[in-house]
Amino acid sequence: MNSNYEEEFVIKGPKGGYVLEPKGMGYAFFQNMSRNSNLVAQVDGVSGVKDTYGNLLERCISTALRMRQIGIKPKDVITMCSLNHLNSCVPVIAALFVGAVPACLDPLLSLIDIVHLLKQVTPKLVFVDQKSIELIENALGQAEVETNIVMFGESEKYMEFREFVTENQNGDFLPYEIGDNRETAFIMFSSGTTGKPKGICLSHRGLLGQGNNLIGLLFETTLIYASYYWISSVSILFAAVQSGSCRVIVPPFVPRTFWKLVDRFSVTCIFLAPTQTIAILKNGRPKDTNTAHLHGILIGGGSLSAQNLKELRELFPGTYSSITFGQTECSGLSLDFNRSDPKEVALMLTKPGSSGLLCPDFSCKIVDPDSGKVLGPNQKGEICFKGDCVMNGYYNLDSSEAWYADGWMRSGDIGYYDEDRCFYVVDRIKEMLKFNSYHIAPSFIENTLMTHSKIRMAVVIGIPSDEHGDLPLGVVCLKDGSEDVTEEDIVKYVEERIDDRYRLRGGVKFVNTFPLTVSGKIRKNYLKQLVLSEQI
Repeated sequence: MNSNYEEEFVIKGPKGGYVLEPKGMGYAFFQNMSRNSNLVAQVDGVSGVKDTYGNLLERCISTALRMRQIGIKPKDVITMCSLNHLNSCVPVIAALFVGAVPACLDPLLSLIDIVHLLKQVTPKLVFVDQKSIELIENALGQAEVETNIVMFGESEKYMEFREFVTENQNGDFLPYEIGDNRETAFIMFSSGTTGKPKGICLSHRGLLGQGNNLIGLLFETTLIYASYYWISSVSILFAAVQSGSCRVIVPPFVPRTFWKLVDRFSVTCIFLAPTQTIAILKNGRPKDTNTAHLHGILIGGGSLSAQNLKELRELFPGTYSSITFGQTECSGLSLDFNRSDPKEVALMLTKPGSSGLLCPDFSCKIVDPDSGKVLGPNQKGEICFKGDCVMNGYYNLDSSEAWYADGWMRSGDIGYYDEDRCFYVVDRIKEMLKFNSYHIAPSFIENTLMTHSKIRMAVVIGIPSDEHGDLPLGVVCLKDGSEDVTEEDIVKYVEERIDDRYRLRGGVKFVNTFPLTVSGKIRKNYLKQLVLSEQI
């Protein structure tokens, strides 16, 4: 194919416009935390206790010194399994201070998933809260991994975290300096929505760059519910440290306490999953809640209908609310609207289905997944990325299938861009259905279902058919008081609005809730298993 033709359809994002610390993340964090020692780094969303960067830095240095004493070396893997609290970021930053590689777990994961991940990374040290210790003990036993455990809290059996924060020899401490900014700084894990999670190796260059890209979004105070198992929370931690801004530290999401947190701490930026967004919409806004300080709401990790986004914007007048697109493999956000640019703000407000324009330092092209042809505007294909923020590869696994032969990383997502270079993410390739040889995007049917006035949430899966391939089936959660809606009603509703090939030939199933990952994404594979095994 003509290279000039292909180059015409390669979209390039703007330059980042920042200078990265060549000595790596540990050094950059040490410098920034020292510089911002009097600023508030984090606040406990339950108790209201504030933690300055100076106090946080002291604990991180002490923990780093203790890590060195017990033999933690550069490139060793350390992990943590804990709900969020004021000390949960300390092992992460301390590991970067000594050149170790964090690979965090989430206590809401299943035992099977924890075993799988521990086998992958075989950590030298595990930090655990008291609620997660039984899970970690069982997982380590099944994984046959020997490691040292550190407890957040009291323990007669293991080292206690307080032993790590009693060192006061901070005056001469120097953090680890990298030799190459492409070195792996952090191992994150894929979300597991379509298969077993894989360890994703992210570089100092990529994570520092993404942290700088996010700085313009955070402003003073950011609220996010995800643990450090998720790239969203890690990116915000890094951006906050680099900018000296504050994070509200909270336990898992509860709709009834959300508004109190936003009001009490004058939150300026919020990151939400689509399921959390819908829960907020469902519960409504309490009277006399002040959100004048709230500048932006970013929704990531899945799709949200244009109607739900419209309702969210009505619920938060004066707040820029949008659907972003990011991947762990890209160290965070790759598509978003620049809220400092009036032209992009106008596009954001007039194109509710778009995830935005290409983020700084990324290049992108759309490729036909069958032919490999590079596509132009308004043509759907696989979204592919290049850039310094793209992952190094999968940890201890073959990564060749993650890239095309020409070096472009495959996102695994189907999407397109329009004449304004605004991108739209349509579906996951692995979730695409094939009916009578036609590719069917479940999200297209889902978006139609979500326009039904009595449907709260909807997911479309494929029922295997020897004759036709996949028969689309809708799994639907109705709004309260809508129990009179029948399967026939919904099937007819879809038939009247979209082409014949998208009909719900597999039928409709009704549920009260959906199985979710710990970050709030719907577990489509598991949901499909439940339907096929007639448990739904």
